[in-house]
Amino acid sequence: MKRDNTMTRRYLVDAGITPGMRVLEIGCGNGEVTQELAELVGPSGSVVALDRNEGGLAMAQARITEQGIEHVRFAAADVTDDSSALDALQGEPFDALAGRRVLMYLPDPAAVLGRLAGRLRSGGLVVFEEADSTMVPARTAALAAHDQVTAWLRSMLVAEGANPAMGFALPATLAQAGLHFERIRAEAIILGQGTQYPLSVLLKMMQPRLTATGIATQAEVDSLAEQLEIESSDPTNVYIWSMSFCAWAYKP
Repeated sequence: MKRDNTMTRRYLVDAGITPGMRVLEIGCGNGEVTQELAELVGPSGSVVALDRNEGGLAMAQARITEQGIEHVRFAAADVTDDSSALDALQGEPFDALAGRRVLMYLPDPAAVLGRLAGRLRSGGLVVFEEADSTMVPARTAALAAHDQVTAWLRSMLVAEGANPAMGFALPATLAQAGLHFERIRAEAIILGQGTQYPLSVLLKMMQPRLTATGIATQAEVDSLAEQLEIESSDPTNVYIWSMSFCAWAYKP
């Protein structure tokens, strides 16, 4: 099942990503957002995508190559390391800086944004999508297995050093980075609707991280996955497991 990225694409369009832009993306992961950015800026624009995980970069490169997109360049860089990141950012200033669910993993996201904003032109756009899992889950039907997995995943993020409320912190973070905060929006993520992953699929994807952090054992994951399938059998159940925030700002 392919994840639905229409919400991210809508955020990027509304924030002002347009054809011809030169965009810097951080924390590109497997290239899902990279592809959206590349399609929005078109061949007259370009995207430089950074990630510190070379395995993820290989997946991202394969995705972009498969789509026949030629105006994207990937580079291995740790954005918390000045020299690592700056070595990959040669050339003309960027028109925009973007990312999805990456600031939540940075110890000092405002400092990183402040440094990277130095590679933007005056008036350049900064747009980030981040999650919040502190105000969910939300549901009317009793879905105990879903609630258990949601709690596991939130505990996993905390154990990994992530900020589960980064969505709420976006405006303050952008302002602390010396940027002119413009706007913030939020939408609920409803599991299993359209092409959003059911929670049972997400659980299997996250199993290595859950066991690595000691949150759940393989046996517990397998057992709960079966219960999730049963709870998901009724398509009329609405389960909000996360909130997605997007905020954008401009370089003065």
